[in-house]
Amino acid sequence: MKNKVDIQGDKLIVAPQGLHKIWALKGQITLPLSHVRGATLDNGMLLEKRGLRLGGTAIGGYYAGTFVKAGEKVFYNVNLKDQVVVITLRDEDYAYLVLGVENPRKLVDEINSQLT
Repeated sequence: MKNKVDIQGDKLIVAPQGLHKIWALKGQITLPLSHVRGATLDNGMLLEKRGLRLGGTAIGGYYAGTFVKAGEKVFYNVNLKDQVVVITLRDEDYAYLVLGVENPRKLVDEINSQLT
């Protein structure tokens, strides 16, 4: 598992697991749930150009870390083999989080059910 994602109260917490913390250069991302616009399954996101890598890893179909494209920062921690979860944000440093997780459909449903 590349990422553990939890909703705790009014916070969304994304924690890269194991060596993925090192490759992504991130121990944890904690955001107010009110800054989450929604979550989707979107494998097409990996087919798009990621832009300039500011730090992290891009090797063998694995992308981890911060990338900037068209002025927007995107956090990736995903492999081409993963079912991709894209979390869209507002009023945050990142515009999107692109993640590989253990139960993608369950996570998307859980996030979207918490949004008002």
